[in-house]
Amino acid sequence: MKLLQKFSLMAVLMALLVVPAFAQDPITFTFGEFGNPVQLDPAVVTDGISFRVTRQGCESLLEFEGGTTVPGPGLATSWEQSEDGLTWTFQLVEGATFHDGTPFNAEAVVFNFNRWRDTSNPYHFAEQTFEYYEAQFNGYDDDSIITNVEATGDFEVTFTLAQPMGAFLNNLAMPMFAISSPAAIEANGANYGTPEVGYVCTGPFRFVSWESDVQVVLERFAEYWGEFSGNVDRVVLRVIPDNAARFAALQNGEIDGFEQPNVEDIATIEASEDLYIQLRPSFNTFYLAFNYRIREFRDPLVREAFTLSIDRQAIVDAFYVEGAVPASTMNPPTIGIGFNPDIQQTFDPVRARELLAQAGFPDGLSEVNVLAVDENGMVTDEVAETIPVRLYYMPVVRPYNPDGEGIAEAMASMMAEAGINVELASAGDWATYLGERANGNLLGLYQLGWTGDNGDPDNFIGYFFSGVGNPLPREGFYQNTALADLLLTARTGTDRDTRNTQYQEAEGLLAADFARIFVAHGPVPLAFRSRVTNYITSPLGTELFKNITITE
Repeated sequence: MKLLQKFSLMAVLMALLVVPAFAQDPITFTFGEFGNPVQLDPAVVTDGISFRVTRQGCESLLEFEGGTTVPGPGLATSWEQSEDGLTWTFQLVEGATFHDGTPFNAEAVVFNFNRWRDTSNPYHFAEQTFEYYEAQFNGYDDDSIITNVEATGDFEVTFTLAQPMGAFLNNLAMPMFAISSPAAIEANGANYGTPEVGYVCTGPFRFVSWESDVQVVLERFAEYWGEFSGNVDRVVLRVIPDNAARFAALQNGEIDGFEQPNVEDIATIEASEDLYIQLRPSFNTFYLAFNYRIREFRDPLVREAFTLSIDRQAIVDAFYVEGAVPASTMNPPTIGIGFNPDIQQTFDPVRARELLAQAGFPDGLSEVNVLAVDENGMVTDEVAETIPVRLYYMPVVRPYNPDGEGIAEAMASMMAEAGINVELASAGDWATYLGERANGNLLGLYQLGWTGDNGDPDNFIGYFFSGVGNPLPREGFYQNTALADLLLTARTGTDRDTRNTQYQEAEGLLAADFARIFVAHGPVPLAFRSRVTNYITSPLGTELFKNITITE
């Protein structure tokens, strides 16, 4: 199918240049952002900064109902499944158009899913990674749980699955599976999603511009097919990396809101007549990951010692808002199924020293050995270099991590009490940090975290560990075949009680291996000017700006 035979490139470009004519100055909502987006093709990004942008203009077949993790109609109005759970048929909205003026229909849905699923598809670009598709649908090509996507009518699409999938509807509502314009992807190739192009979807705000380190600008799409309950004409996401600077910008009226103010600033905001705090429900996990290219980290005694060296409660008390709790598992307590309350990671620096001595480090640990990687990307037994024990901290504030460097400093002090001497390390900006993590190049411990995308444990513990039957660079080369097998079984189940038990067992396997150091779960504060109303928070962090009303 060559869509550009139907829609000329000239028509696409002319549509992109259309700017809404506002009768008066546009009503603008300005949000202070931690940093730059990584990319604006929703299918290839994994970070919340990028998704906050794409979520305003890109829509999926299903949408989570306001403030919940319940999937409801989106670009699909209704759906049916076969008795065996292998065939799903969706009826689509009629009359929706992409921001480039081309029509939304079943063929557009097929184009997008085939692009993500099929590595031989000409638009499955080698320089891009559809990490979410691989993680949520079990891989590409013949490994994919989705085996076929077919337009069975102009506005009807049918999915065929290899196995039933308990979280299938939840997955389809996730923002990375938003439907982009096939014509825009064909016209721009791998440049789709870059600052020069942005996104081209069906949602309420179209992309206007992206100036790196400055701002992203979106404007209301005049031809939007759906409901638009707010009054915002223009959205500006302004890059202000420093927390104090974001707070000052809010006080001065330069921005209308931002996420994760410093804990010490919250009382000032709450006392102000012009500002207020709104909490996003807790649905996240902050943790430290081990890179298993470090030979010493392959010893479970060493990993347990590191785990025992962290006082989670002290970190929660110092850096998080009221309602945050220490974490012992990947799945948060607020998840519907799969949380295991019997698992507890404790703080015991004396026991940590004893474990290090048992592992062969009676004088503590200051240096570690990095194992080499062969031409196939597999970790060998050969030592490539000896380096200090490194703790990489995140370069931006995230919903689950209010102060990456500050928390890292606190952790380093705690570890020192247990005989572990770490060197704090950075890895560049946010995009670089994520890239180094994905390639397995953060050689030490590194901060990471997660806000759930769909409310199901397959998107928490399953996202990260269902593929660790093989050592994945993005998971620090961690390998646990029993854990991966159990998670893949849970993924294809449909009975809620059975899946709950399976995910709790998976958490037990992860805890017994001391594979990660889980730190905190907590609600996320957002600060706003009083002129902002009807900001509907979501536990998934995917708030829609089309609901906002600005009053003067």
